[in-house]
Amino acid sequence: MAKRGLTIAVLVSAAAMAAPALAGHPMPTSASTYLLGPKMIRAEIIVKGSSTTLHDYRLDRGKLLKRYTAGTLNLLERDGTKTPVKVASGARVILNGLPSTLRRLRAGMQIAVAHDRDLPADTVYAASGRGTPKWPAPVAAVMFGSRLIRAEIALQDTTLHDYRVDQGRIKQVGVFTLVLRELDGTDVTINISPAARIKLNGKNASFVQLRKGIMATTIHDGDKPADQVYATGK
Repeated sequence: MAKRGLTIAVLVSAAAMAAPALAGHPMPTSASTYLLGPKMIRAEIIVKGSSTTLHDYRLDRGKLLKRYTAGTLNLLERDGTKTPVKVASGARVILNGLPSTLRRLRAGMQIAVAHDRDLPADTVYAASGRGTPKWPAPVAAVMFGSRLIRAEIALQDTTLHDYRVDQGRIKQVGVFTLVLRELDGTDVTINISPAARIKLNGKNASFVQLRKGIMATTIHDGDKPADQVYATGK
């Protein structure tokens, strides 16, 4: 079990080494930074690992309600949800950007944790005072890299959002619809807003420029049509 708890740390290290290879990924850094930013409440992100392995990452962010106990951190999330998160006793802790320990975490601190399925989190990011812990860039590279399948992110700014992210190769282009073949073999139909912001190979584009075989990442809020499409290919 101890070895399995290292999953995210190992993948983050691999992502850091592979950063140049991920540089041409469809989703721009600004989009992933916003989705994982301080307004994020929680997220579920499905990523394909090696071979047929799928990782089901759960990310939570909130105020710590009480000290680490019984292998758990209890968080009060931005929307008022109380969430217990399992954390490994030997988890790496980063407090205000510096190495720390679980014993130094206190009620009222802001906490961000990620774990794979039901495994305990192996890393905890924390901030005291009014600070907000940030996910390191390599974490975003893992979550929103070339092996992303789909994600659901609850985020609150002036309103509560339920963002859905899908990534795959375009299998079919319809009348403001895209059928994506995702990395796990799922075909998903995405409605696209006529006013959607579309980027193709990093440049502004129109919907009619999207073609079968191009890799695309779409973002939409709840049941609304996707208003962002990021694509790469010819």
